[in-house]
Amino acid sequence: MVNEDRSSSPKVVLRISDGNREMRRAFTDFGQAVQSAEAYAGAGFVVDVMSATGLFLMGFEPRRQTASV
Repeated sequence: MVNEDRSSSPKVVLRISDGNREMRRAFTDFGQAVQSAEAYAGAGFVVDVMSATGLFLMGFEPRRQTASV
């Protein structure tokens, strides 16, 4: 039996920026990190998804959602 959740250490870090300030959020679940990155990008932030060791994995450009009339 293999315990896949051996550690609760962060595996993925989001670097979130609005152009003036930057914040980071850490996740142990990759899928949750990507969902969060998409949500931040949808709110207008630039998001880089990084491994816990600092390796760039993917980036998201800001997307402002426009109201349809």
